[in-house]
Amino acid sequence: MANFFTSVAKAWNAAFSGERQAIKVFSPAPGNVFPLKESADPAHREEALGKGACLQPNGGKLFSPCDGTVDMVFDAKHALVIKSEDGPEILIHCGIDTVKLGGQGFVLHVREGDSVKVGRLLLEYDEALIKGAGLSLETQIVVTNTADFKRVELIKAGECKAGEPLLSLQSRRFGHY
Repeated sequence: MANFFTSVAKAWNAAFSGERQAIKVFSPAPGNVFPLKESADPAHREEALGKGACLQPNGGKLFSPCDGTVDMVFDAKHALVIKSEDGPEILIHCGIDTVKLGGQGFVLHVREGDSVKVGRLLLEYDEALIKGAGLSLETQIVVTNTADFKRVELIKAGECKAGEPLLSLQSRRFGHY
């Protein structure tokens, strides 16, 4: 019984002290991670769409960085948005100017409305085709509803594996643990 009251007391203190458990967003692929403010894309570098991270991916596949629902898939198949069960809306944008390929070089494995878990294959990309077109594979992982969070911070830089924690978010919502 004492454990129950200890748990309730901790939850109560966390709720009213402003302390909240961080929400994690995971890397969608292996590769080299760097700050979004260092993106070669001016809109992402200025964080016009929100805060996040950049990834120079390896392996030709992008996986879900969170549990949630595919909210939007771009016609050119190069980008999609996942609405996480924890609240963040995550844009995964594969490459810079890859929209110009009109979907060529991309194979989607999800549709709008699909439920996804961390690690589910979202899309495959043809690295040789994209690089052969003179385009960058720099992939941006952006929290498009950044304003809903007290903090969005990069927690991993340098080489990473798919599924490693990449971003840490602290919710502004009361009672989110």
